[in-house]
Amino acid sequence: MPLSPPVDRTELHHRRLDFRGYRRGDGLFEIECTLLDTKGMDVPLLGSQRVVAAGEPMHRMSIRMALSGDLEVVALEAVSDATPYDVCPEAAAGLQAVVGMKIGSGWTYAIKRRFVGAAGCTHLAEMLIAMGTAAYQTVVPYNRLHGIETAGFALEKKVDSCYAYAAERPLMQLVKASTGR
Repeated sequence: MPLSPPVDRTELHHRRLDFRGYRRGDGLFEIECTLLDTKGMDVPLLGSQRVVAAGEPMHRMSIRMALSGDLEVVALEAVSDATPYDVCPEAAAGLQAVVGMKIGSGWTYAIKRRFVGAAGCTHLAEMLIAMGTAAYQTVVPYNRLHGIETAGFALEKKVDSCYAYAAERPLMQLVKASTGR
């Protein structure tokens, strides 16, 4: 069911996040994320003579993350093609700190801790956080369909991890009955 019809309004901000998950020929997985922000009005930038025109990208950023089948980050590439300030693209280099990390419990916390405030770019950090979910949605079902157990993602860890997976809800009761766990 869609949202109810809106009242008369003017768009001021539009953010698009696009996630794609891939299986590479070398056995690794890749997650790509692109963020695009545009404004419905001209925006003069703080501390600058520059004005970002309505409809022009305020942000256009992309991250490509390569992962093992156990969701360990093995490589990462990030670019910022459109940013409000010339210094912003420099923040992409700091994302190399996630190479070697594993996506799983604590991913969001770890990303926030590493890239909080002036230590990183808010937008790139937001992308990395959401890429954790996209990675899970890419790798775990692929592994399950191919009879591979993803380390750290046992059924027991799913219980109470979201509304649908609540222990007392029908879905988990059915899973429990079918698996004997």
